[in-house]
Amino acid sequence: MHKYKFWIALILMILTSCEENNIDTNIDITSNNWKVEKIRMNGELTYINAPEIYIFEFINDTTYTFNLDMNRCGGSYKVLNAGSIELDGPYCTMVCCDSDFALKLLQTIHEMTKFYGIDNKLVFKGQGEIIFTKVN
Repeated sequence: MHKYKFWIALILMILTSCEENNIDTNIDITSNNWKVEKIRMNGELTYINAPEIYIFEFINDTTYTFNLDMNRCGGSYKVLNAGSIELDGPYCTMVCCDSDFALKLLQTIHEMTKFYGIDNKLVFKGQGEIIFTKVN
């Protein structure tokens, strides 16, 4: 029994250490626009892939904007320290008819409290998770 615990612990250490080497908590989120790749809702184990293109732009140190299916949204944010963020609930135009995914994204964004970069991705975590990729 102890033999299996040792191997499981060793494998977990290797996997965790490899991932942590690529994490950048000092990423400049204003340096790129970011496309939503997928989200994971609070309490869920699986991700939902973005069915459309949703682009986030962190304009300066205080303002962000993004598009949904039909509406344009924005809000304010503050980077509290490396890897820690506070996003105010976004305001949106009220044209009509955003998809279920867009509404879930809207519900999730203000619940994010942590962020980091890994490779060409930006990860927001909190009550749920949002994975972005760089827009070239």
